[in-house]
Amino acid sequence: MRGGRSAAVTPPVDDRALVRALKALGDPTRFRMMQEIAAAGELSCGEVAERFDVSQPTISHHLAILIEAGVLVARQAGKHRYTSVNGPLLRRIGMLLPARLSTAGRRLAKARA
Repeated sequence: MRGGRSAAVTPPVDDRALVRALKALGDPTRFRMMQEIAAAGELSCGEVAERFDVSQPTISHHLAILIEAGVLVARQAGKHRYTSVNGPLLRRIGMLLPARLSTAGRRLAKARA
């Protein structure tokens, strides 16, 4: 990898991964963090903390959840950790969600019949 930046990896998105990503984005503070990081392109954890009126441990907790869910990508550069939005995964979720909901709806309708 060039410049130390890790490429956003988009593994297969099963229902469990989809729910985990949606849950991570469902928290208003985490959603705002995603908006701030997306607008900037990339932010260090300290830069994210400067934009929110919460403690550094709380910022780290929220970022860890977003990274674990795969919606943020992190890279280390010296003492700093930078985060960016995993655009490929978010685009994939945006395309998959309507199909997954309609497929699930059809399965439920068949099961009830």
